[in-house]
Amino acid sequence: MTEEINTSKGFSRRTVVKGAAWSVPVIAAAVATPLAAASLAGDLTAAFSGPLALNLSLGPITLATVNAVNTLTITNAGPAASPVGATANVQYLPSLLTLNIAAVGGVTVAGSDGNFTLTLPSIAAGDSLVINLGTTLDTLLDLGLLTSLAGGPAQTISATLGGDGVPGNNTAVAPIGITLL
Repeated sequence: MTEEINTSKGFSRRTVVKGAAWSVPVIAAAVATPLAAASLAGDLTAAFSGPLALNLSLGPITLATVNAVNTLTITNAGPAASPVGATANVQYLPSLLTLNIAAVGGVTVAGSDGNFTLTLPSIAAGDSLVINLGTTLDTLLDLGLLTSLAGGPAQTISATLGGDGVPGNNTAVAPIGITLL
């Protein structure tokens, strides 16, 4: 009986197919990793607070109440810090109120007359940045403006955030305006 020993140095077709079948999941996992890593960004949310109210009176009779907000709070609800340079665009009807937004805490401010863009610093996961809007209501004392706005549509102030990892929850809206009594 003769024993045959095969000493070929190449790979069999079966070995190549088996190796290729095992490498497909590894390649797929390597391709999917950057997508998962990108989702670990900051998740910024915005909220207005600190309502200001001004009652307009004629003697003992209150004619109207004017409402506005004076702070914008931006919170990072994500698992990682937000990127430097994320933005908050604040829009409102400038005849209703005046904002004097201070550039503090790494926030830069551009714009005026009802449309400001705030460029934000990085906000750590779980932290908040409170921005004082410097709201004044003195522009509302014009009686002609009061009567034209009182019967019109409700007015709002809005903040839209950009540049974070979760863009679906990036708008805050608060009512501002006049209630005739």
